[in-house]
Amino acid sequence: MIHKKTTFTSKSKTALASLLLAGTILTGGMSTAATAQDKVVVAVSPLGADSNLYWTTTGAFIFPSMQTLVGNSAETGKYDNSQLAESWEHNEDFTSWTFKLHPNAVFSDDWGPVTSADVVHSFEIHTGDDAKLSGISALKETTLTAIDDHTVRFDLPTPDPDFLFSHAGRGSLVIYSKAQFDAEGMEGYEAAPAGSGPFKYEGRDVGQSMTFSSIKDHWSGASPEFDEIEFRWVSEPSTRLAMLAAGEAHAVTLPRDLRDDAAEAGETVLSSSAGAMQSTMLFTGKFMKPEAEETRDATSYAWADARVREAVNRALDRDGILEVLYGEGVEALPVYTMDPRFPGYSQELADRFDEDYGYDPEKAMALLKEAGYPEAFDNAAIPLVVTSLAGNPEFAQMAELVQAYLDVVGIETEMREQDWATGNTAIRGFTADFVTPMRNAPVRPAALGVQIFFTEHASPHLDLGDPEINALGGELLTETDPEKRDAILNEMFTSIYESYAHIPMAAVPATVVVSSDLVEGWTFPGSTSSGLSHFELIDLK
Repeated sequence: MIHKKTTFTSKSKTALASLLLAGTILTGGMSTAATAQDKVVVAVSPLGADSNLYWTTTGAFIFPSMQTLVGNSAETGKYDNSQLAESWEHNEDFTSWTFKLHPNAVFSDDWGPVTSADVVHSFEIHTGDDAKLSGISALKETTLTAIDDHTVRFDLPTPDPDFLFSHAGRGSLVIYSKAQFDAEGMEGYEAAPAGSGPFKYEGRDVGQSMTFSSIKDHWSGASPEFDEIEFRWVSEPSTRLAMLAAGEAHAVTLPRDLRDDAAEAGETVLSSSAGAMQSTMLFTGKFMKPEAEETRDATSYAWADARVREAVNRALDRDGILEVLYGEGVEALPVYTMDPRFPGYSQELADRFDEDYGYDPEKAMALLKEAGYPEAFDNAAIPLVVTSLAGNPEFAQMAELVQAYLDVVGIETEMREQDWATGNTAIRGFTADFVTPMRNAPVRPAALGVQIFFTEHASPHLDLGDPEINALGGELLTETDPEKRDAILNEMFTSIYESYAHIPMAAVPATVVVSSDLVEGWTFPGSTSSGLSHFELIDLK
């Protein structure tokens, strides 16, 4: 199996608490007998919603028994036909997408073949009033038609060249069996939903674990080399690490400091084959709007001045920050939402990044002096949000590190603790007056990401208030020619980059720590909301 393997060395930046913890739970643990190889155990953080009804969750975890229409290549993360759609096509303006199902796809437990009727049925329940999925709004205004038993067509209200994103790793539509629903109703799904994936749902201990059995001779050709896989929901990272050390788990998710400890103890850290998340610090408010907002004067923020924004970026030693936050091998991100897998990517900007954004405190101080900082600004202090978000425990430390570097060059800061929901409400209501960590996960297609985080054209959106970027975003809504879309996106990213409109941080892979005694490798692209997928490719020793 192809996989990315990372070996860490001890660093002085590792927290003392982590070192003490490692000393207490790793001593002697590696000699414990290995778990039986007919069952794989994966220990992860608890889910936000523990339900068999996928559409009632936020979409953080797709059961390995269930499938979407479109797959993602394990090696590259690009779209492929490894899920239920054998092929697809679209009309010239991307308002109609047609999917042909694999003719041999079947549901488990003898619920019959997967047909267009199952897709229509699943679409109806996923777009109902109780749907909580992130991104489901893109499907709610869509019309779905069954052309024949194995062909469905989605007709969209507006062009969407990135429609595959909703049907792949993001998983806004998971296909359930209509035959099971007709026979057992919603109670059947709640008890044991039939799926078409290479695993069969066996049961759950609510709040504790879920178990799936491997399907032999699966219709897709997938062939897991183990009989069962169990997911255990374990809140404490230290407990997950102890499970790995004791041979009670094959794979676990861990924060970076404990990943380092596990690697020091001889375990293996695997990274996704493609980027799973992008991180940034975002300036908020329509600060690039020439005129003041109706409710507040966004131009009074210190970061409304491009020289201050550049100074903030020049003040940061990103290599040092990213090593502390994410460990070795994580690269700086030239422009948030720009990704080499999607249109609009600019290698030129990536090549210029060190020159334009590199650590230069003297340049930062010169820019501040030129801008008349702090005297020239009514709101000179920059509030930095200290917050937490599931899956991103480093966000609080990110704000603290940024504050330390800004202090060195003389930028006044204010540390503001607030929960994620409060901050998000303020950002999207344009009442925010702070700088906050933000993530893009799973990495959205560039055209979608740039609209959400920088323009007025997505819902929900943030909007810099920049007339040029908003005009380009408007063109993107109607332009369907691939070359022209690429050029528009490239221009948008260049404008964001050259105006220092944000504080880009990193492109981060998904990681999992596996037992070096039990697991040889595991290839996964990091394309899902949880980062993990392709469980059938776990390669045991």
